[in-house]
Amino acid sequence: MNLREYVQAGYPAIFLETPEENRAIGICQKLSQTLSMDFAIWPSSNDESEESNYTKNPVNVLLDGLKVKENTIYCVVDFHPFLKSPNVWRTAKECFREAKTKGITYIFISAKFQKIAELEHEVVILDLPLPSRVELENLARDMLKEYQLEIKNINEATEAAKGMTLEEAENAFAISISKHSELDFQTICSVKKDIICNDGILEYEISEQSMDSIGGLEKFKIWSQKRLSAFSQEAKEYGLPYPKGVLLVGIPGCGKSLSARALANMWNKPLLKLDIGKLFGGIVGDTEANTRKVLSIAEAMSPAILWIDEIEKGLSGTSSSCDSGVSTRMFGKILTWMQEKTEPVFVIATANNVKSLPSEFLRKGRFDEIFFVDLPNQEEREEIFRIQLLKHKRKPEIYNLADLAKRTSNYTGAEIEAIIETAMFDAWNDNKRETTQEDLIKAIEELSPMSTGIAEKNISDLRKWAKTVNLKIANESNNSKTYNTRRIITGGVQ
Repeated sequence: MNLREYVQAGYPAIFLETPEENRAIGICQKLSQTLSMDFAIWPSSNDESEESNYTKNPVNVLLDGLKVKENTIYCVVDFHPFLKSPNVWRTAKECFREAKTKGITYIFISAKFQKIAELEHEVVILDLPLPSRVELENLARDMLKEYQLEIKNINEATEAAKGMTLEEAENAFAISISKHSELDFQTICSVKKDIICNDGILEYEISEQSMDSIGGLEKFKIWSQKRLSAFSQEAKEYGLPYPKGVLLVGIPGCGKSLSARALANMWNKPLLKLDIGKLFGGIVGDTEANTRKVLSIAEAMSPAILWIDEIEKGLSGTSSSCDSGVSTRMFGKILTWMQEKTEPVFVIATANNVKSLPSEFLRKGRFDEIFFVDLPNQEEREEIFRIQLLKHKRKPEIYNLADLAKRTSNYTGAEIEAIIETAMFDAWNDNKRETTQEDLIKAIEELSPMSTGIAEKNISDLRKWAKTVNLKIANESNNSKTYNTRRIITGGVQ
């Protein structure tokens, strides 16, 4: 339900959580007009009493809400610090009961609310959605008129501003106009990146990696290519649903993270990287608020890709009771959102340790597909050597790639990259000469792959799990059902 529906239903108290105070007040004011209700606000700019609104007895502020006309929206701004007082929440409960009989709705507006146990069943907490495309378009047009500039690049500016508050978008537009005397897409994106990354929970990446950067993963590439145009209006009219997401599980260093970046590049969609561990806050209610904020930004930026890296680290505590159920509530919110989201947000999750993932997360319907990422085979290792040598400004044709690939059986893509870098450092320190085949062979001999060391059992367990849960065999024909014939997905550099 949205704000209007709650007010129409006669809810006496609503906590509206948003950093956009002015926009929230404007929305409440417009809502009162739409519903033919009166509107009142505290603190009021019309209050000429000697007593300051901000030092007024908070109990009286609540009681004042009952003095307004019946059928009124009564907005109260920045009241949250007072709600912890027993005298205040006790009065609030009594006021809300009476307000319900008079058609009065208290709407408390603040950037963040802490849950008050005594009011938990008396109020509803809502997040104010981020600005719509129409709101951003109107803002862009108004600012260009204000600065007497040509009305152009509106669509590009609006697209770049998705995911920001109206005030943040206004600042981004102002910076762009100041620098270029017009609305510049890249400038607005740059400002947005700084804003989104400010709290460290989300990272906004503009990926330059392509599928050609990945050695192997051919079935994943084909799967991704088939869904390239799935966000188009034509696909929607055809009856295709928006792709939900994909889960990549498997051995570290074999291309999962690179795949997320390459997918965003292929689909030309913004990539939001979520550090799920940073959702947890130190104050009651912070974790839930952070989760709602992240999902709201992802939806506002849609169509977009939400990348949850090493998701098992954030969800491993859901079966524990040591955090008073915070992990479980966060996990439940994410699951529900993944299942019910209507906006085109594609979720790509990566995991190294599937044992830590709750079984509900792997249920059919959460993701369009689950892929297992195994160690690269001979052909794929040759491709990884070629890609990495080019990346490091070497000529692959002067090396025996087949021999190098044969010597690196059971090595990950990341380990192959480390081998090339080690060999190059050795050559650089030997009179800055060209890196030779012998340098690479020496580096291979000096590096023991993790698959034959401490991670050997983990890799074995991962492969057994992939077989047990009967994952789709991505590198085989559609008629194949057995896991042992070939690896599921291989290759890459993470």
